Amino acid sequence: MSARRRLRTRYPRAVQAVAREGGAIESAAAAEPSAAVTIPIEVEPAPAEAGEIPVGQAGEPAATVEPARPPRRRVRAAVTIAGFALLAFVTGMFVFNSLVMPRLIHGVGSEVTVPDLGNLTLAQAERTLRPLGLQLSRAGERFDPSVPRGFVLSQDPEAGIAVRGRKRVSVMVSLGEEFSSVPELSGESVRSARLLIGRAGLRPGTVVHAPSDEAGEGLVIGSDPGPEAVLQRDTPVHLLVSTGPGEESFVMPDLIGREITGVRRQLDALGLRVEMPPAAPAVGTIVSQEPPAGSRITRETVIRLLAAGRMIR
Repeated sequence: MSARRRLRTRYPRAVQAVAREGGAIESAAAAEPSAAVTIPIEVEPAPAEAGEIPVGQAGEPAATVEPARPPRRRVRAAVTIAGFALLAFVTGMFVFNSLVMPRLIHGVGSEVTVPDLGNLTLAQAERTLRPLGLQLSRAGERFDPSVPRGFVLSQDPEAGIAVRGRKRVSVMVSLGEEFSSVPELSGESVRSARLLIGRAGLRPGTVVHAPSDEAGEGLVIGSDPGPEAVLQRDTPVHLLVSTGPGEESFVMPDLIGREITGVRRQLDALGLRVEMPPAAPAVGTIVSQEPPAGSRITRETVIRLLAAGRMIR
């Protein structure tokens, strides 16, 4: 498109006005030929629209100028700088909260010396720490026969250490001397009974063997002290162990004044051994017996009887 046509397209009113003025000038020139004056009109080329190729002086297309774009390296550099700045900010906040703030907080206040809380109850220890701005913390409990129950056994920090701020003092409380209860041991083997005694905090004592019809051989009949007895820790517990059923025994009855013939018949039926002195009467009332009445006898025990030779009434 020529420069004149572009001018007419972009500025139609201006072109029409110039045309009218030119026509008037030409009419005047025609009327007065001697005074004809030509007024040159310089028309500047309109700026090229998007998509058009501007024309040079020689009719050749001018060089195309593209809009400048920011290089990618600058964008990457800006992102990297922003990332480093964020990382530095987070690191600074962490250091400030972890190191600086605790020092500022704990540095407030004067130093105090931790007092000795030994031989004090929990209530007494708390009253001792309160005026110093210290707090009491119960760390736990432990048996100790040397310190009464409920008293402070140990403390952390120890007595005499200087601390700053509202420091906590942890204490271990004594449970006093430990006591244990004797477990039920009847019917247990000796090995099992010793294990139960040890788990209860007690110590196995001596072992005594005796016949028994209540428990089999090698089993515990009883203990000394007996079951559920409360003892101090490490107290010995003695065991009575069965050797099995013992020999059958009887209690010697009182035979004085009874007729010897009937008594011998009854004793023989029980399998007991009866003897009489030589040349002693075989009839009559019994006037002497050995063992005496109430004694415990077995089938191997010899019973000696003496009769008067006549019935005594």
